[in-house]
Amino acid sequence: MSDATSLLVVGAGYVGAQLATRAAMAGRRVTATTRDGARRAMLEAQRIAVVPLDLADEASPAALVTAGGAGPIDVCCLLTPGAFTARGTVDGTMEMLVATLARLPVRRAVLSSSTGVYGDCAGETVSAETSPVPNDDRSSRLLAIEQAWRAAPFEARVVRLAGFYGPGRIIGLEALRRGEILPGDGQAWLNLIHQSDAAALLLRVLECDTAAAIELGSDGTPVRRADYYGHLATRAGCAAPRFGGGSTTRGGGSRRCDPASTWARLGWRPEFADYRAGIAASLRA
Repeated sequence: MSDATSLLVVGAGYVGAQLATRAAMAGRRVTATTRDGARRAMLEAQRIAVVPLDLADEASPAALVTAGGAGPIDVCCLLTPGAFTARGTVDGTMEMLVATLARLPVRRAVLSSSTGVYGDCAGETVSAETSPVPNDDRSSRLLAIEQAWRAAPFEARVVRLAGFYGPGRIIGLEALRRGEILPGDGQAWLNLIHQSDAAALLLRVLECDTAAAIELGSDGTPVRRADYYGHLATRAGCAAPRFGGGSTTRGGGSRRCDPASTWARLGWRPEFADYRAGIAASLRA
């Protein structure tokens, strides 16, 4: 990685803001996009330039052209499918964004996607090399976003992230505190990655010449949903979890994510090796 390479974070949300902060602390020149006033103030306090971005406004992405400065730029794009619905089609919106980014001297770009694109694998193991078989509208849109991104005229990579959590956003905590019946099967598998590890992985994929076009981001420790929620309930002092059956609300399907090939290519490992360590740190924070 060249010291002169600046970074553009498109979508400075929960993980994106962490990524932008990490990069700025490491000496990168960072520009991030957000429409959230509080997050903008937090980023600007760390000397991160902020560009408002609204994909529903055709003129908005043009503001990104100034983000690269005079030198080469890396791009990390963290956008959910919902960000693409306002303009009608996933492909059309992504093509507009890619065309705008192509006007920058982009060195490398990484898109944050989801392991949901693998679909319901009946508990089987998936890796970065597994072919996706989406089984609902959300995962189908995610795969379409990936495909449009990879058709870009610059080096474009994709990282499929498992469910991310961390300080202020522990999966299922509020539902347990409210005593709700949890959707889905308690014996289905859950795959997770801590917020700070997700941000570190995305940066590593940007920096590493040996990364593949598709990489997988998880902590490498799949857990049964009943075990995860049982542990979380004990740590949070809540009643034992109850499950109502049916499908989960997001990321439906049961699969076990194996990121070993990704780790080998990147020479990288997550700080939080499983949900127990990650939950403990998140609750302390």
